[in-house]
Amino acid sequence: MFDFFVKSRKLKLGEEKRAPRNDDFPSYELLKEITILDIRDEDEVNEYGKMPNSVHIPFDEYFASKLMMLDKSKKYGIMDLRGVKIKEALEIAKSVGLNAVELRGGFFYLSEVMNIKPIKEEE
Repeated sequence: MFDFFVKSRKLKLGEEKRAPRNDDFPSYELLKEITILDIRDEDEVNEYGKMPNSVHIPFDEYFASKLMMLDKSKKYGIMDLRGVKIKEALEIAKSVGLNAVELRGGFFYLSEVMNIKPIKEEE
């Protein structure tokens, strides 16, 4: 019938069993103790708004140099639109010495699942 109802399915030839991800989706407690680094492009921020307690630093060629100007004593959470570019941005943030975590699921997880209301600029 449906594969997702079966507890364990047989692996196909050459297929490896995937381990579950060990990182959790963000919690309200985590969001209270971090500053969100919003790496979306300008168009996405204008269209959907920005999260409270966030700093917009687009993921572009100047991303690493902009991160170097941030306070290294703070904890940051990296967020994009859907959680696609976060891994690469997280590696860069850690390489410049920031204490950063991935906000798995991105902007849509925070706004739709956690029901955090984005702030939109008045036109």
